[in-house]
Amino acid sequence: MTHYQQISRYTPFIFIVYILSIINGPSSFAQERNPIPKAIFPTQISLEDKLYTLNTVWAEIKYNFVNIDQIKFDPDSLYKVALSDLLKSKNDVDYYNTLKRFIAAFGDAHTQLLGTHYGWNEYFDYIPCIIELFGNRFYFTSIRKESGIDSTLLGAEIIEIGNVPPIQYAEKYFFPYVASSDYKYKLYQSSIQMMQGTKGDYLNGKAKKRDGQIVPFSIQYNGETTRTNKDVYWEFKKAAKRENLHLTWKDTIGVLTINTFRENIIPKLDSLLQLVINKNPAGLIIDLRKNGGGSTDVAEHLQKYLTPGDYFLGFGAQTRINNGYGKSQGNYRDEYKEYYEGKAYHLYPPDTISIERSFPRITCPVIILIGKFTMSACEDLLVNLYEAPGRPLFIGEETAGSTGAPLVLFNLPNDTRVRICTLRILFPYSLKPFVNKGISPDIPVKMTFEDRINNNDEALKYALQKLSHK
Repeated sequence: MTHYQQISRYTPFIFIVYILSIINGPSSFAQERNPIPKAIFPTQISLEDKLYTLNTVWAEIKYNFVNIDQIKFDPDSLYKVALSDLLKSKNDVDYYNTLKRFIAAFGDAHTQLLGTHYGWNEYFDYIPCIIELFGNRFYFTSIRKESGIDSTLLGAEIIEIGNVPPIQYAEKYFFPYVASSDYKYKLYQSSIQMMQGTKGDYLNGKAKKRDGQIVPFSIQYNGETTRTNKDVYWEFKKAAKRENLHLTWKDTIGVLTINTFRENIIPKLDSLLQLVINKNPAGLIIDLRKNGGGSTDVAEHLQKYLTPGDYFLGFGAQTRINNGYGKSQGNYRDEYKEYYEGKAYHLYPPDTISIERSFPRITCPVIILIGKFTMSACEDLLVNLYEAPGRPLFIGEETAGSTGAPLVLFNLPNDTRVRICTLRILFPYSLKPFVNKGISPDIPVKMTFEDRINNNDEALKYALQKLSHK
């Protein structure tokens, strides 16, 4: 195992981090009828700690953030703006919002604010319903009963928030806080942020019901405050909940769902794949659409089952070089210019991953399902496979487009935690960098809202049909 593989083994679930630790930007149109006392945000962080944290984060980004060559703005100017905003911050929430905006501007889902000195639910809450994104549209897909929300909003499309279209609202108020370079991923994160706000405030807007009627709505952020163990919901039928790793059969075709690449799944993964090998089915579908990552070792372990030969190429990588002498020469010698600009990179060539001849292999046709939640270490697998000859077909939607080895800053004041991506992986054959864009499917199949309410999985159906024809 090379050095860069050792430091990139653990690539955690980004979407879970966002849901649990996100701090909202401007909240939506509070109203005086609020029965919950207005939140009084804390003011515990000293100006010295604020300045120290911003400067530390800026220094690590400036010298170690791997995608510094991809940004299209002057990072020093951004720092000055963040510094001005920090000095104006009235409380800790304002300060953390400033820090979050600053970090998110670099457009990388592995470069983000992770933790604050207070718990999210001390000052924030969520609405007692679910909003989901389909295409570029937002819909109510679950509503808690006894919450005072009109049940006929179930299935309604949100057409306005605060008197503007929801996309426009998301781009203005949510996008600046989302650490990603991918527009679709920012929209998805906006659907999460739309459900969250300051305790007692309201999400106000207009929705178009299923019957075409357009109605206003005003829903309070009180979901956790009013939650009970007896809550029930109006909602559309959903697929039955299963374990993160499970195998089902559709006649003679196996469907292996892997929702995590955490290392502790390897024994069960081996057991299930051995069942597939023993059965020798007509085909195998590997569903990675909800796989948010884990360990690169698990990705390589799975790839061994899919590789007929004695080895495969693992991804290459780049990391930044900071060379003081090179920088001193770069302001007048062209051969050192990259050092002067902070854009010199060290290349880790692709690894040759050997496979023992006794290692069992999947010999039936394989199709892999991918989607917008597929990311991190799971994308490591897809990058390795993408250019390989005879690889499985990819069906579904483009992946999230974020992986790498983050440097985690644990020792910042006030329990603040930040991570900064330090490694950019490269496709093993072409050495093209995997950056700013996810893995595109060979056959795009997007889930529509109608698919969702009818519990219809078109991507799975298409894969089954494809393998049946084979």
